[in-house]
Amino acid sequence: MAAVSAPGSTLRVGCIGAGKMARGVLGGLLLSGKVPAQQMTVSAPSGTNLQYFRAQGCHTTHSNISVLYESNVIFLATKPHVIPQVLVEISSAVTSDHVIVSMAAGLSLQTLEELLPDGVRILRMCPNLPCVIQQGAVVFSRGSCAGPEEADMLKDLLSACGMCEEVPESYMDIHTGISGSGVAYVYLFAEALVDGAVKMGMPSAIASRIAAQTLLVSFFLTSRPTAAL
Repeated sequence: MAAVSAPGSTLRVGCIGAGKMARGVLGGLLLSGKVPAQQMTVSAPSGTNLQYFRAQGCHTTHSNISVLYESNVIFLATKPHVIPQVLVEISSAVTSDHVIVSMAAGLSLQTLEELLPDGVRILRMCPNLPCVIQQGAVVFSRGSCAGPEEADMLKDLLSACGMCEEVPESYMDIHTGISGSGVAYVYLFAEALVDGAVKMGMPSAIASRIAAQTLLVSFFLTSRPTAAL
């Protein structure tokens, strides 16, 4: 698959934060070939979290500012309560050449724009856990200075993580309920199917495989038009 380009320049992706969601999203970009490892820079305070990215051939650093100097599309993947501190730290290095993409839950585009210089192109995305296996459901929204070019670029990138849709920001919390928490609800339902089968005398291993297949085929059926069933 061809590498993606940033609006007006060669794409160089940076990420501040290297936890599970960063690994899921950026891992999808690497595995899909949309971003070569040599064009990706990742920062984290812990060397442990950076091991995966080093193994892939990415540039790694403990300096958040360095990510800004090396990249033009920056993902913010730290814990939400850390984001304001990070933005204050990097604000002086953010320029009109950068596109900032926040993964932080609960931080509005307005808040992000207030913490960064005027005119910065900011987008907010909401990933979910299945991004780590490139089967996620991701939504994103544009800030006031991000246009169609930035939206198209981000959608192209995030398609490597699964389904991706641009939505109004007001849909973000709804998405968290459906797709973020929804995965946990499906797990509970699957466990209940297995528990019921075990209580009726079926071995757990067989029941688990049947439950997994049932959920899988249910997905395929719900993805088809009703008339095709």
